[in-house]
Amino acid sequence: MNLQAPETGLSSKQLASMISARRSTIFKTLLATMAVTIVVTLLLPKTYTASSDVFLDYKGNDPINGRLFSPMMDESYMQTQLDMIKSQAVAEKVIDALDLERTAAYHEAVERSGEARAHSQLVKRINDNTMVVTRRSSRVIEVEYAAGTAEQSRDLANAVVRAYIDLNQQISSASARARREQYNAQLEHLRKEADSIQQKLTQYQQEVGILDPNERNDLQSRQLGDLMTSLITVQNQQQEAQARKNATDSLVRGGMRIDELPEVAQRPNINDLKSKLSDVNKRLSDVQDVLGPRHPKTLALISERDDISARIAHEARSSLDAQQIDTRRLALQEQALQKEVDTQRAKLLEQKQHRDIITSYQRQLDSVERVYNTALAKYDEILMASNINTFDLTVLRVAEVPSTHSKPLLMQNIAASILVGLALGFCLALLYELGQRRVRCEDDLVRGLHLPLIGHIGIR
Repeated sequence: MNLQAPETGLSSKQLASMISARRSTIFKTLLATMAVTIVVTLLLPKTYTASSDVFLDYKGNDPINGRLFSPMMDESYMQTQLDMIKSQAVAEKVIDALDLERTAAYHEAVERSGEARAHSQLVKRINDNTMVVTRRSSRVIEVEYAAGTAEQSRDLANAVVRAYIDLNQQISSASARARREQYNAQLEHLRKEADSIQQKLTQYQQEVGILDPNERNDLQSRQLGDLMTSLITVQNQQQEAQARKNATDSLVRGGMRIDELPEVAQRPNINDLKSKLSDVNKRLSDVQDVLGPRHPKTLALISERDDISARIAHEARSSLDAQQIDTRRLALQEQALQKEVDTQRAKLLEQKQHRDIITSYQRQLDSVERVYNTALAKYDEILMASNINTFDLTVLRVAEVPSTHSKPLLMQNIAASILVGLALGFCLALLYELGQRRVRCEDDLVRGLHLPLIGHIGIR
């Protein structure tokens, strides 16, 4: 007699007996599941998937910004490219390329939901139907597109690849385009500035009549030099004349006769007259002693002596007046020359100011031209670099019309339905058994009861 203790739960023997007893239920459930799966698979619309292979590569440096790309950036770059393929920008380009907004289905969606919502749904559908498959340690990606017809899947797959390549090239050349536009604006600004300065310089040179601002020994400078030399000469002469006049005035005030002044006495005509006067006085003395003071000859000599004395006085006064006139003439000449020197100096200062302004214009023009030439040389480099794509994208395989649909797959669905049907059948069998417990095996009596098993009847 068996005295085993009762146990809770179901044993494997109990489960096996339940499944065996309900095998018809499991089999029917399996058949029903397979039948439903086959019917649904045959009724579902077919989906065709076309794919294209794209090779992604990048150059080692960026000629526009002068940056270097490291291999460590490869993973982030690849992920960025995958995100770009399924971006709204690519979807927008696909819509424009294939004129998807002109289809009847799109017009129906617009009438049903509005243009904005219909457009948003179209973009979302393109992104949802686009799939990107990557390979580990490979720069080749596979772009797949699922559509209702084989031709549509091919066209959309190729359109997605083309849109992605266009977007990538647009982004990679955006920096060069922006820099080129910036240089165009800068060059235009420098060109206008140079033209404006050149126009001002030419106009100013025409107004002041100065063509060469670096000229030093021009006519005005030479004229000023000549005037300065003449002024110094006249000043020296005037000083000498004034000194002589002062000395003469001092002697006259001291009581010296005019004809005895050194400046006057040295004159040849005065000396001649004095010699004649001395001779007349000598003869007069001789005649007067012999003939007497009333003799006609004596009177004639006296008259001649008085005449010579008057002439000496007249010549002496004329000589003194000439000295004073010469002093005044030299003073007036000095004033006139000083005025001419001041006028000429003012002209030179004005010309120097004009030359400084012209030189300033020329320096500004030279500076702008240097900057313009430097920017122009850099602009040529930018133009060359703008034609270089940092990233290279090559289509290794274009999408073709798929020979068969990709979904739904009948054999895969049947295999899945077998697993689902078996699981569902097992669950139904257990539910039926647990809902209506029956004795199927020895464990059904022993487990959960407090009575011993006495024996077996029938098949064990």
